[in-house]
Amino acid sequence: MPETRERPSLQFPTPQCWKDVEDALGAGIDRLILYGQPGTGKTFAGLTMGNVRGGSHRLVCTEDMTSAEVVGHFMPTADGVWKWHNGAVVDGWNGDGTRGGRVVADEIDRASGDVFALLLNMFDNPESASWVHPETGEVLRPRRGFSVVMTSNIRNADDLPEALRDRFPVAIHIDQPHPEAVRRLSRDLRQAAFALAGAEDDRRISIRTFMAFDRLRSKLGPERAAAIIFGHRATDVLDAIRIDAVA
Repeated sequence: MPETRERPSLQFPTPQCWKDVEDALGAGIDRLILYGQPGTGKTFAGLTMGNVRGGSHRLVCTEDMTSAEVVGHFMPTADGVWKWHNGAVVDGWNGDGTRGGRVVADEIDRASGDVFALLLNMFDNPESASWVHPETGEVLRPRRGFSVVMTSNIRNADDLPEALRDRFPVAIHIDQPHPEAVRRLSRDLRQAAFALAGAEDDRRISIRTFMAFDRLRSKLGPERAAAIIFGHRATDVLDAIRIDAVA
């Protein structure tokens, strides 16, 4: 039989913004803001990049969130006993029991009132951050190695509250998609997605949108899926995908 060879994987250059993130985390920065256009892989990178041996936990901040999502709350078990369940930040503080984990906090600036103040306390430096467990009375502190990556869709880091910037002194503008997020797409979509996710505002299509198209076309076919996902740009996007596939 003739020898068959697997096509080499598409290679994408690592954008400078992601090199900066890698260098910052590698150098031990444990409070980092990633800001910029949505759908570029900021949350994905926060959950996976750097030392996350202690585990990763995501916290999506909204105006209506409560402290239960941050520190935890009591919930009844099947036999009617109320049991404490940790929130994302307490789980991050505890990590694997030896080393602290990573919390990826999306849009902290959207939290309001007491919850915002609670987050500022829990994301303070390890010497200052503490919380008293309501069930045991134990004073908890973040374990060594605990880190926080905050993500935001703002365009300018100066728009963040001053108290946040004080706790997160390193802010990196993400203006290109993360290559690993692109590689989660089917092969024929990757090149077009990589180019369009980093395009200017009027041409830009996020990686998340391409993921939705990738799923939908398996059920409806590319033309129908493109019409639903990309609207009036469907023909142009399909042409770009076909050209890149041929190339």
